[in-house]
Amino acid sequence: GTEGQFSLMNEALIFLKRWKDSIRCKNSFETLSHQCAEDLDIEGNLIKRDFREVIDIDYFYVIDQKIIRELVHTIVQRTVSSAEVSQWVRQRKQTHWYPEFQNLYEAIDAAAQFIHTLDEADLTIDSLANGIERYSNFWYRLDQLYRKFIYHVRCSAQSSLLESLSEMVENLYVNNYLLTLNDQWQSFVDSTTNWFAPPIYNQNRFFERWVEPFLKKDRKIYVIISDALRYEIGDELISLIRKEDRYEATLEPALAMLPSYTQLGMAALLPNTTLTLAENQSGTVKVDGQSSQGIENRKKQLERLESSISKRGTAIKAEELLNFNKDKCRALLRDHDVVYIYHNRIDASGDKRESEEQVFEAVKETLEELGKLIKKLTGANASNIIVTADHGFIYQNRILAESDFTSVDPQGEQILLQNRRFNLGKNLQDNSSLHKFTSQQ
Repeated sequence: GTEGQFSLMNEALIFLKRWKDSIRCKNSFETLSHQCAEDLDIEGNLIKRDFREVIDIDYFYVIDQKIIRELVHTIVQRTVSSAEVSQWVRQRKQTHWYPEFQNLYEAIDAAAQFIHTLDEADLTIDSLANGIERYSNFWYRLDQLYRKFIYHVRCSAQSSLLESLSEMVENLYVNNYLLTLNDQWQSFVDSTTNWFAPPIYNQNRFFERWVEPFLKKDRKIYVIISDALRYEIGDELISLIRKEDRYEATLEPALAMLPSYTQLGMAALLPNTTLTLAENQSGTVKVDGQSSQGIENRKKQLERLESSISKRGTAIKAEELLNFNKDKCRALLRDHDVVYIYHNRIDASGDKRESEEQVFEAVKETLEELGKLIKKLTGANASNIIVTADHGFIYQNRILAESDFTSVDPQGEQILLQNRRFNLGKNLQDNSSLHKFTSQQ
């Protein structure tokens, strides 16, 4: 029975532990465990207990369900610290049923850390540069923890256990973080006349600031551009790279071009003197008068380096490089001083309304693929690699109401490109719902 005082002989405890931990006997242990849980009414017995009493016990599946339910309750009620939650989750990692509940535990840990980090955050901004510095030093963690929470909730088979926690995290993320920070940021965007935030470098100086110094020292450099790889994902990539022991890695922010869309961001990362928007509805960006759209045009832009600074440049798609054998990869690196590698997984999901909720799954795939690309390059003797992005993204799991989108139609001499986030045109009229920049600004 489970009532009153009782104790198992040491030999019996050892036997149970070995049986429970044996891969070969897993099925028989679990079958008997479920049967005993019913016969002994373990669920009823657990109602009377505090979850802390059973935090080290894992003979029954229902124990994990109890711990998860009560962890959720205590986090929502704010009666435990994030450090305590992380400690309890770490303890459960060693237990028998953890693999079945892993996503729930990881979601709970991320939620507790998110709430604690938001409590600690002072979301005030003194200038554009100050906003970028504070984001890249601290606030990015909020986006990262929110992403991890949503990702693990979506991966878990029993997300209903997290319903009250999901509601709380979503409300905090949208109202206390995104709205608060956005209002602060917007006031500085509204008051700026030029899109600069020194000492943060603008994206169109990427080549000059980060690539050229290697070439001037006659060192080869490989640039991976991953579409929509926002800063907080870069931070996670850094920690994955450092785990490998063989690499050193650092992370720096840059200020994306406005409007922040793929064609302009990609053009800005190429070696350039001038960037111009095509005077049509394509949104194409010209680099020094030449189109920068598509891999072939970008390859041509990099090939121009041979005549300007006597360096051999080229461009390639990530999936093509990943399919290269070792000899082909080595030949590519041997024959060029700078190679731009274009990778697209996140933006392919996030840019379309019907697939944008898959964006966090795409982040996980992106991190795995970038790891493979880095190993592919280092395996072919590359020693200097830069990973960057054309732009980032903002995503919240709750569906936006139509009222959250501006309904203002831009007016002006000529409207070239309309998007949910920006409009391009000539002699655009001022409007209180929109902030206008000239191309020079």
